[in-house]
Amino acid sequence: MKRSLFAFGLIIFAYSCTQDFGKINTNPNEPATATGSLLLRTAIFDLSNLLVSETYGFNDIVAQYTAYYEYNQLDIYNWTSDARFWPLYDYMQDIKDVKAYGIDNNLPNYEAAALILETFAYSILTDAYGDVPYTESNRAEDGIIAPAYDTQEAVYTGMLAALERANSIIEPGSAIDGDILYGGDMSSWKKFANALRARLLMRISNVRDVSTALQAIADNPGQYPVFENTADGAIYYYSGKAPDISPYSSGIGREYEYFLGVPTTHFINLLLQNDDPRIHEWLGYHRAGDGSLEYIGVAPGLTQGDIGRPVDYSSKDTSYFAEPAKINAVYMSYSELCFIFAEASARGIISGDAKGWYEAGVRSSFEQWGVAMPGDFLTVTAPYNPGDLNGLYEQKWLALYHSGMEAWFDWKRTAKPDFIQAGPGNVNNGQVPVRLMYPSLEQSVNAANYQAAAAHIGGDNINTRVWWDRK
Repeated sequence: MKRSLFAFGLIIFAYSCTQDFGKINTNPNEPATATGSLLLRTAIFDLSNLLVSETYGFNDIVAQYTAYYEYNQLDIYNWTSDARFWPLYDYMQDIKDVKAYGIDNNLPNYEAAALILETFAYSILTDAYGDVPYTESNRAEDGIIAPAYDTQEAVYTGMLAALERANSIIEPGSAIDGDILYGGDMSSWKKFANALRARLLMRISNVRDVSTALQAIADNPGQYPVFENTADGAIYYYSGKAPDISPYSSGIGREYEYFLGVPTTHFINLLLQNDDPRIHEWLGYHRAGDGSLEYIGVAPGLTQGDIGRPVDYSSKDTSYFAEPAKINAVYMSYSELCFIFAEASARGIISGDAKGWYEAGVRSSFEQWGVAMPGDFLTVTAPYNPGDLNGLYEQKWLALYHSGMEAWFDWKRTAKPDFIQAGPGNVNNGQVPVRLMYPSLEQSVNAANYQAAAAHIGGDNINTRVWWDRK
């Protein structure tokens, strides 16, 4: 009888402990699933941080705006396996979840924003490495843990289609939450989608006829709205209040890291040659022995022993480090879009006013940096010359300063400006690298697909040209 009562008591005790188990062990203040707004906010912030980090720490060096006076492996092209952009696949998971959230809840604007961000991220990956995982990436839930690499041509086909879809499904009158890039304004996202599509079309213009598609964007703002002014650009503005501070700003970044890159002779000489006032916004003076102030740059690609001391040169402007809200993450500017249409018009890819687009691009760059353009800059100093596009490419290079990886990617496509050459200390047989080598981890955890991709592109080395760069 005692055993029966004891067993009955255990049953009652077990029931009382488990009947509210789910309720007791659920935090009412913690959502069971992440919302689209939270995921979107996270994706934009992570992308912005990576963009700033690699703009200052990689693109500025490779595009020869600045040169490292220490750790100058980048400058002399002593490059090995490089995973610097592979974290984009981690960020892509949040973006894919935003897209799924939009589809599952019949919220096309979330899907569209995700498609645009996803395309932006994939474009960096494929333009840096060539063939990359695309259709099978981020599909571990489907059992794909070793994704195949898509050809770059296939990736571009997919990216352009994604942007076309984003443009078609956006509902401009309906805002989205969590949008720290455009504050929920879907008209701005639509402009970004089409401006980014123009960039990608221009990128492949040497290997594919893009005239019809690019002309449609240039001529049909009703169907394909694009940036119309400097304020329209896709730029993330950090608030300057922790944790919303760029990786290179005071409060998060280290002063040493910010000033590690010294302005190059290319950068300074071009600005001085044109008496360009943007130099005062971007760079700091060097104080000579007699106390006079001057701008002195370092030749890119020197050996570490030949560089000298950083005090021998000018520096980047101190305010961009000291003022936490001054550095921005530039995804794409109106100035860049103007230069795309200017070049396309000048080369006969589209019909249009190349001179007008060129001048709009220069003016917008000055506006973007808050610098007054001299009244005779476009008529006397740097006028448009239809017989020599070097001036166009030089002004575009200046306008792309601190704009993601675009200066390096654009140089790969055009070989302009032509002053970008391998420096005397280079260890790459006098060649400027045109791609990154795949991460070493891929060679071990995804070996078969890595080997197939490396064979397809012609070898996993820094001198193998990507598909659209086959001149």
